[in-house]
Amino acid sequence: MKHTASKQRNDDRHDGAAMRPVGPLWRDLLLMIALSALSFIFLSLIFPPRGVWPLAFVGLVPWTVAVCRVQRPWVAHWGSFLLGWVFFLVNLKWLMPVTGLGFIALAFYLAIYWPLAAWAVRTGRRAGISPAWSLPLIWVACEFLRGWVMTGFPWLFLAHAFYKQTVFIQICDLIGAYGVTFIVALVNGVLIEWLLCWWRAAGEKPRRVNALVGTAAAVLVLLGNVFYGKYRLDQADFRDGPRVAVIQEDFLQWSSAPFSQEPQFVIFARYLALAAEAAREEPDLLVFPETVWGSTQNIDFVEKELQAPEEVSVDTWQYGKLCHNATSALARGDYAAVNQVIARFERALNTNIRAHRPKYELPRLPAEGGPPVTLVVGSVSLETLPEQAYPRQKRFNSALVYDSNGEQRRQRYDKIHLVPFGEVVPFRNARCLGLDLHWLYRWLNKLSPFSYGGTIEYSLWPGEDYTVFDLDIGDETVRFGVPICYEDTVPDVPRQYVWESGRRRVDFLINISNDGWFLHSEELPQHLAICVFRAVENRVGIARAVNTGISGFIDPSGQLYSLVEEDGRTYGAGLTGYRVASVKLDDRGSFYGRFGDWFAILCVLATSALWGGAIVTRWVFNLQKRLAARRARKRGG
Repeated sequence: MKHTASKQRNDDRHDGAAMRPVGPLWRDLLLMIALSALSFIFLSLIFPPRGVWPLAFVGLVPWTVAVCRVQRPWVAHWGSFLLGWVFFLVNLKWLMPVTGLGFIALAFYLAIYWPLAAWAVRTGRRAGISPAWSLPLIWVACEFLRGWVMTGFPWLFLAHAFYKQTVFIQICDLIGAYGVTFIVALVNGVLIEWLLCWWRAAGEKPRRVNALVGTAAAVLVLLGNVFYGKYRLDQADFRDGPRVAVIQEDFLQWSSAPFSQEPQFVIFARYLALAAEAAREEPDLLVFPETVWGSTQNIDFVEKELQAPEEVSVDTWQYGKLCHNATSALARGDYAAVNQVIARFERALNTNIRAHRPKYELPRLPAEGGPPVTLVVGSVSLETLPEQAYPRQKRFNSALVYDSNGEQRRQRYDKIHLVPFGEVVPFRNARCLGLDLHWLYRWLNKLSPFSYGGTIEYSLWPGEDYTVFDLDIGDETVRFGVPICYEDTVPDVPRQYVWESGRRRVDFLINISNDGWFLHSEELPQHLAICVFRAVENRVGIARAVNTGISGFIDPSGQLYSLVEEDGRTYGAGLTGYRVASVKLDDRGSFYGRFGDWFAILCVLATSALWGGAIVTRWVFNLQKRLAARRARKRGG
């Protein structure tokens, strides 16, 4: 019995190692803290804008060695959780201006995946599985889960550090960005195995076979990845698609009133003035960012007189109709009509203005007009439902298209993947075990700064279809889709937009976003970096129009070009402008586009076997042993 108890106390050791006493607690704590700090530094440096990507190949090494070497499981697991929490608190600090409490809670949730990874690594070690083999599977599984669970937050993946290493990321059209993460984690795992062979516990036999075989496997995988990348790049034979103009102004947004750096009238006037400059280059398509001037201007809403003023404010309807009229005039080149609306906005701004503040002078467009142009506009869309008890209206985050004759198409794209608490409050229509959870929704809605203490319901409704838009260019018709904001960070959204049953649905994508909520932080280059992987995964060119940046173009091989920049600076205060360039069209297929995240799901299944094994061997069997011991004592008594 004493031997069994001793074995249970030490059963977290590597299989085959000689029995050894548990060392002092301070040694475990010091080891975990020191090596975790190294991993924190390495991993914090690999992502944009710092971009020290080679450190990704060693970033997991110190932490994983500590996980394998500390003798107390709780030190490994709690140490991993604290490392993860600090890592996300530091590297997602750009979320703080939007939601301080939400930012802390999100970092807390994301940190849970670190002890989950540590748990699986230690389970694998007990089963004789080297980190060289387990770590790549485990890390991909954890990245996939945090990019999927509760709508997901697919940020700061190991792969994202390599967005500028074009050859290295071509494998994404086979297995997605998770394939790049797998390769990087494999190199980490091999280095870890060599360190564990060198730094052995007392009585532990070296297992250099894993290290040698792992080294050979890593070299072959790296060489294969490079050869495949060069092969796919040599295959690239892009066609010039439509000439697209992307527009970028610099207006910061806030999560509390007044919500924007400038009044909406100012934002609207400056964006249209910038668009008129771009229109002089006669692009085939001109693209505004997502909902930057906050109007509601879907054609079904603005074309009719206000039917239910008790449900929709007159100001909302009038502002939306004026913005619609001016946008329509811009599309058909009637700048005099645009200037009339801008003049009306200017008068409204200067009415009852405080004496000490200078009057607003909004920019005007050239009086002689300009060339007609097709527009993509980010807007709120509103559908009123006066016949219903609840809801009486539905609001959407939409992409609208105005043709060059000034008419808005009735076809629109409503954003499908909404951001929790930023765009939608959970539980609005939820039921659980027959219970209506709308009361929980009302309480959560009151906590949001956008609801004015719960007096309004700001939650949007998700769209249902990935709308495909047509664009005529001479004798050719091309098709495009418009994923909105963070939809380009979720791998499955652009994939479903581009591919259906192995057939291409669109020729290129346009991403419209409003990143002004995150000020001029590192969120901007990180968002761009993630979008690069969507281009490679789906072999599709992407044009991005983003308030505050970074706006520009990505070709189907993931290379950036024609970014809005100034003196080499692609983001920061005061950086505005536009770029007109041809979107690249690619006829190549994509295995990933056809089959999706099959590889990541296999990694989840393999890792789940480790988690399941840990539950059975450490919890179920131990419970059985304790119950058997209790029955034995009762019989002995």
